Amino acid sequence: MDIQNSDSKYRTAAAIVDQVLKQASVVVVPGMSVAAICSYADELVEASCRAVFRKEETIERGVALPTTVSVNRIIQNYSPGPEDDYVLREGDVAKVEVSAHIDGCMASAAHTSVATNAPGTAITDRRADVISAAYHASEVAARMIRPGQSARNVVKALSLVAAGFNCAVAADTFTCQIDRFVISGKNTFANRFDPDAPVADFTFESGETYTVDCTLSSGSGISRQSGYESTVYQRDVSRQHSLKLRTSRALFSEVSRRFSVFPFLMRAAVGDSSALKAGITECVRTRLLAPFAVTMDKEPGDTFVAQFKSTVRCHYTGPVRLTRALPLPNVQSSVVIPTESEIGQILALDCEQATLPELPRLKLQIQTPVPVEAGSTESGAAAAAAMDMS
Repeated sequence: MDIQNSDSKYRTAAAIVDQVLKQASVVVVPGMSVAAICSYADELVEASCRAVFRKEETIERGVALPTTVSVNRIIQNYSPGPEDDYVLREGDVAKVEVSAHIDGCMASAAHTSVATNAPGTAITDRRADVISAAYHASEVAARMIRPGQSARNVVKALSLVAAGFNCAVAADTFTCQIDRFVISGKNTFANRFDPDAPVADFTFESGETYTVDCTLSSGSGISRQSGYESTVYQRDVSRQHSLKLRTSRALFSEVSRRFSVFPFLMRAAVGDSSALKAGITECVRTRLLAPFAVTMDKEPGDTFVAQFKSTVRCHYTGPVRLTRALPLPNVQSSVVIPTESEIGQILALDCEQATLPELPRLKLQIQTPVPVEAGSTESGAAAAAAMDMS
């Protein structure tokens, strides 16, 4: 693939992500099913990807990472099926993450919204602090993806932003170098400082592209298993193993036939087949399939996690943001970042916004989900209880 065609596909993927993330964030309202939001966004991504590069009929395209809507203190990877669904309640903090790819050229972005029937009323509690902290952390990190800047300095800056808002960078969140059909390249690094696992000391180079995932918590930021089953999986195409169980072989054959290197929803692979579901354990144990754990902050109570994610290219002139940032929800934190501070000076740096193509209008309109009554289903009530568990 030539560089010009590759660049066009990255920009088109970014335009799709921008459009879908905006549409998905609009339906983050009380009474809305999280499963419905995830399904809606994924359908929009698939339809939008089919509508572009029509002359290249054989290229792979679509969802690069299934849409997730992680609520309150859940950190990441929550894309529930009907059995684990959650219905949003007034005041919930919802992190919507959307990804798309065209011929392996991907873009990813995330935005945090507050589900409320009173958007005109400013939020001033700890939710305001963590949302503002995550937003500013994202803006800082994006401006630091420039030639000669080091990954170690990015981690340091994120820690400074988090500390200023009395928050913490969430564990197991990363800045990932991406490439064609690669969602986590060699220069991927953890955003949370860990003295036992120091950040590799490398500098960014012109031509590299990164997904910058800034996820912060009003609690400790230390993660633990949420209790929800993983729904997002990824196939390790570099591994081979002779599976013993017929159900495992059937499942892996189905996954290999339908999905390539990008993560996928297991329910899309197994459907209602109990036989295929029975093969998951062996495929995971042999590391042919890797589950994406649904994690949450270990601190109970009124702990909230916020996320802002962008796709940024390191250009020789400085950072070029491929995905656009959406407006912040109506939050007012008491914390102000001084313009003369180290973080204030980074925020004053330029960060160019890439010019994105205009997308064609979809011929088949995707139905927008509508709210249901909160707690109206048994599974919704159970998920609500799980969100509050200590």
